[in-house]
Amino acid sequence: MLEALRKANPHLPLYAVTDPEFAPYGKVLPGDTSALFDALRQTEIPAEGNCYVASDAGLEAVDVIARWQRTVYGAMAVQAGYCNGNGDRLNAMEYHKSSEVNFSDTGLVLLLALQSDLNGGRLRSADVKGFYLPPRAAVEIRPEVLHFAPCRVQEAGFRCLVVLPRGTNAPLEQVNTALPGEEGLLWMQNKWMTCHPDSPQARKGAFVGIEGENLQVRIPG
Repeated sequence: MLEALRKANPHLPLYAVTDPEFAPYGKVLPGDTSALFDALRQTEIPAEGNCYVASDAGLEAVDVIARWQRTVYGAMAVQAGYCNGNGDRLNAMEYHKSSEVNFSDTGLVLLLALQSDLNGGRLRSADVKGFYLPPRAAVEIRPEVLHFAPCRVQEAGFRCLVVLPRGTNAPLEQVNTALPGEEGLLWMQNKWMTCHPDSPQARKGAFVGIEGENLQVRIPG
């Protein structure tokens, strides 16, 4: 799949999460994920667009979530939900001041960038790299690594587990993108975001700071 993706996307640097290039962005988590695979398959992929559910009781009941709560989050309260959909564009980049765990039963591409690539909320899309997450693999995305909704690798779309500290992505009482520096990027709880001018997020009033092409991940033909 990775070689097919590279052939279909010569405009985008693409790697596997098992490649050394992934190390600055995150790491693969060990352990059996069979029960999680079965639980994630019970969640729906919308007919159009993406959907995000921050907390799903069926996913949170899987034993491996409790293990990650200790090993990744130091026993802090966490939420396990999903982002499923048909997205294939960069659109925006967000970061949390905590790790995020991702897992998929379908396979997908994560578009990632580093904090060092971000300058005053502005990011060149040319600095973004793609990483293929195969089915059954789980990864920890490091704190403050820029990421957003995954991109599909097949017509049927993608399913992606999302584990974060509880409360992340909950609405703020007030958002003000005119505030200076990082304050202007705060979009939801524990979520700082910058977006491309052609994105749905820009139309909703998010801070516009991504320069260059709104990258698209093309499905292998």
